[in-house]
Amino acid sequence: MAHLKSHVKRLLGWQAMSHPPAVPAPEPPRHDPPLDGPAAELLARAKAYYWFHSIDLGNGVVTPGSKSVELLCAEANAIFGPLDLRGKSVLDIGAWNGNFSFEAKQRQAARVLATDHHCWTQDVKGRDTFQLAKAALNLEIDELDIDVPELTPDRVGQFDVVLFLGVFYHLVDPIQALQNLAALTKEVAVVESHLDMGNVERPAMVFYPGAELNNDPTNWWGPNRQCMEALLKLVGFGRIAYQPHPIVGSARGIFHAYKQS
Repeated sequence: MAHLKSHVKRLLGWQAMSHPPAVPAPEPPRHDPPLDGPAAELLARAKAYYWFHSIDLGNGVVTPGSKSVELLCAEANAIFGPLDLRGKSVLDIGAWNGNFSFEAKQRQAARVLATDHHCWTQDVKGRDTFQLAKAALNLEIDELDIDVPELTPDRVGQFDVVLFLGVFYHLVDPIQALQNLAALTKEVAVVESHLDMGNVERPAMVFYPGAELNNDPTNWWGPNRQCMEALLKLVGFGRIAYQPHPIVGSARGIFHAYKQS
């Protein structure tokens, strides 16, 4: 489990900062009564896996994720706040445990397709966690194990809203992925990514040939805000709305890329 946690932690892509932004102090631990019956059984099943997302499954059961419920809530509000998902179709690329897929469905999306590949392997067992949480939440969500380069309209169709969260910088060819992203998107894509080169005022992106970023050899790129905005316009999006990450600030960015300007 310790080896797996180390492997998964490297996948996160959080930028190491000498002076990270202040994070609100956690609330004092609650002393909830111990769980019993089905809730205790569900929690025991959840604890058999490594979780990135802390997901409230109800009846006092929260998956033991690296990202807290509070942090995920702040991210969800930043990602979904500008959008009205009622009746929309949503594609979640890189769903992992499924928090944002579940959030989209709970915000009344008509259809959600969760996809992943690297975190749904038998080593990480992300698909097992996704299915456990989906069943516990009793949500109707489609799922597909498919790698990012294979995601095209011919394979999965088009969606009103496409989520591309924490994926860009893990791809050797992220520009081709953005071209596919644009082809998959009817209305808006939401891109969340690690950012670098903030001191450069023109579009720029740094290449990490080894494990320079967080000691993770799967982190390849660090664009700045101007570069990400320019790339999204290059592949066919008309209007880009940027906001810094609600917790780590400008070290990461959230981009709402709209097909119509």
